[in-house]
Amino acid sequence: MEHFLYYFSLIGTIAFAFSGVLAAGHKQMDLFGAVMLACVTAIGGGTIRDIILDVPIFWLHNSNDLWIAAGTGIISFFLIRYLRVPMRLLMAADTMGLAAFVVIGTQKALELGHSAPIATVMGVITCTFGGLTRDILCGVIPLLLRREIYATAALGGAATLVFMNTHIPPGWPAQTAVALAALVTLGIRSAALRWNLSMPVARVRPHP
Repeated sequence: MEHFLYYFSLIGTIAFAFSGVLAAGHKQMDLFGAVMLACVTAIGGGTIRDIILDVPIFWLHNSNDLWIAAGTGIISFFLIRYLRVPMRLLMAADTMGLAAFVVIGTQKALELGHSAPIATVMGVITCTFGGLTRDILCGVIPLLLRREIYATAALGGAATLVFMNTHIPPGWPAQTAVALAALVTLGIRSAALRWNLSMPVARVRPHP
């Protein structure tokens, strides 16, 4: 299970770091800005999660994630200089990171013995707050706060993992719950992008 989660973490780190560089490219940032945005996007959510859970911050304990994010940032910076990168690719990379990190955050909270609601919230924070910080630094309204189905997809994935954690059929491998939760997140977010689905928006009726 530990190795299985490691691969999810690797996918999420690379995907989110790449999305950070794409966002930096659309804002015409330099190499330092792009790498910083890659790292913030990749490790930001997990950092906030660990601070809230009052546990050692994961990339201080093992700096591999930080180096992978920085390396991805450097490679991606030069890659996008010579290739035409559509904005939709940013959404695709962000979706991959969302699906990977929601299971990492939720599973970590469960392993620490936290309740189902806390584990669900930690899963959502892990996979959305890096992108939230990225968008704030880019000066745009964060995806988390837009009408797009984003946090809702993460919530669906986290809830799936929590449910499967206690209801997985006997004899099924533990990895099944993790894979299913990631697929639920990926499916909801991809469907929202494909068919332009969105949540209702808040509207204030003007006074007569």
